[in-house]
This record gives sequence, C-alpha cells and structure tokens, in this order.
Amino acid sequence: MLVSKKVVGSVAILCAGMLPLAAALWSLIILQPQETKLFIEPPSIVYETLIKGERFSINITVANVTDLKSYELKLSFSTPMLGLVGIKLLPEENLPNGNFNVASGTLWMNVTYESAPITTDQAVALAIITFEIRNSGESPLHLYDAKLADSSGNLISHDTVDGMVMVQRHDVAIVEVTPSTNETYVGRTVNVTVTAKNNGDTPENFTVKVYHNNTLFDSFNVTNLAPDENTTITFNWNTSDVAAGHSYTLKGEASEVPFEANTTNNVHIDGAVKVKIIGDVNNDNTVNIDDLIAWDTAYGTSEGMPNWNPQADINGNDEVDKEDGILIIENYP
Repeated sequence: MLVSKKVVGSVAILCAGMLPLAAALWSLIILQPQETKLFIEPPSIVYETLIKGERFSINITVANVTDLKSYELKLSFSTPMLGLVGIKLLPEENLPNGNFNVASGTLWMNVTYESAPITTDQAVALAIITFEIRNSGESPLHLYDAKLADSSGNLISHDTVDGMVMVQRHDVAIVEVTPSTNETYVGRTVNVTVTAKNNGDTPENFTVKVYHNNTLFDSFNVTNLAPDENTTITFNWNTSDVAAGHSYTLKGEASEVPFEANTTNNVHIDGAVKVKIIGDVNNDNTVNIDDLIAWDTAYGTSEGMPNWNPQADINGNDEVDKEDGILIIENYP
C-alpha cells in the first residue's frame, strides 16, 4: 500500500497542532483543586480486649482547604461504650477560640481562628478528642452538620468521612454437657453431647475437650464459630476404660482463645454416669437374685412396651431375652 508524502505531512501537521491542546488540558487536570476533606484520624481503632477506663484520642482533621476561618460540626458516639473526657483545639498558632457542648452522645463544636485562617493541601488536625472506654462493642464516630467557612463567611464545600472504634470481646463457653444415659454397663458406649457457645464479638477457633472425672477421653476442633452462635458436638465414650461399680462425672472444656478476658465459663461440669458391673440390673453394686427378679419382670419386652427396663437388656440388643438372664448368672459372685 502506497501513502503519498502529502498525506503523511498532513497527519504530522495535525498531530503537531494537537500537542499544545493536550498539554493545556493536562495542565488543567493537574491544577484542578481537590475537594476539601473533613475526616477522623485514625479512621479505625480496634482494641482486642476490654480495659475499662483506658483512654485514646482521635483527631478531627481537614485537608485541601483554603482560607478556613471558622467551622461548626457535630460528632456522635456510643455513650454506653465511650465517654468523652477531653477536647484540645488546634492548630495553636492560629489561636483557635471555640465553644462546645456534649449531650446525649453528641459533641457540638463551634470554632473560630483569631489569627490567620488555615490554608493547606496537607492533613491538619483541627482538634484532638480524647475518649474513655466504658464497655466493649462498636461505636461509629459520625461527623455531621459540618459547616466550614472562609474569612468572608462563605461556606466551603467539603466531603466528610466518619471513623469507627471497636472494643472486641473474646469469650467462648461450654453451656451444656449431657450424657445419653446416667446408668450403663462397663464396656458399653455412652454418647455425650457438649454444647459450646461464642459469647464474643468475633468468630473464634478453639478446641472442645470432654472428660470423665479428670480423664480426657476425646476432643474436637471448632472452627470459625460466629458471634452469638453455638455448636453441639457428640462424643462417644467407650466405658471400657474405667472400672465398673463407680460413678463418673462428665466435664466439657473449651480452650482459651486469644485475648479472652472471661475464662470462668470455659469449663462446664454436668451429669454423672454410673458404670455398673455386668448383670447388676438394680444398681446396688452386686449381682444376685434381686437382679434375676428384675430381669424376669422385664422378660420379653422391648422399648415402649409395659415393664420395659433398659437395664435388664444387658447385652444391648434392645430386648430383654434369655441371653440377658444368662449374663446375670455368669456374673454371680
């Protein structure tokens, strides 16, 4: 394909003519003033544990402002969680003179600079606000009804950005431990259900352990349990690991999570299981004629029938039959 020198020259002239225009447009973009911004600094404060009475400070900050002579604003916060304990007006060299009032979780401020107004393209703190922590939770730091004015009293257009304070509560608990039966024969399996709950404010990972007396017999890792949610785990306890003729208390335990302040509810003791001698139907720690009488009374029954006695079902086949009677006789002293 052939292109004439005339066309090439025209294109070159056109491009050359556009360069100054492009440069001018770019200069306008660069020189375009940025919007004035009023914001909380730092924007987010997170405490992993509650220490009542601890203090922290935030700045009410302005950036990209010209001729800021005065301002008025409101700052709201959660009073159950935070208490306002201090206000310092800045910059000191501009001689800030202000009035303020705190009521129902809202700080009202009205400030005028008696010296030079503020002109800056950088972030400049207008006030330091100090809070005291009262409780855990979340508190937005909401800036609203803000008015920025120049030396002539004209309002300055601006964007407002809020902040947030979080005091997190970490608290996991065992709330229930329940065995499937309170009476069983040695060697049988007892199902133990343990309910754990996250009483805190953030998802938690922890381990649930279950004991008979002080002997650990199983554990389970709970992952990402959401706040105010619970989970129920069923453990299988094979009673072959204990001596017959004794009662064993069940205990559930949740491992401590990072920053957990309350560990008193991590352990829950509830329910006892009597592990009996094979053939001890009436649970008196001996196998004798009384157990045969109890077996005979329940003979031929299964669950739901009159005279059904699960303790007479010694072999655990869900019915009382002659095999159960044989086991009683075999375990006579």
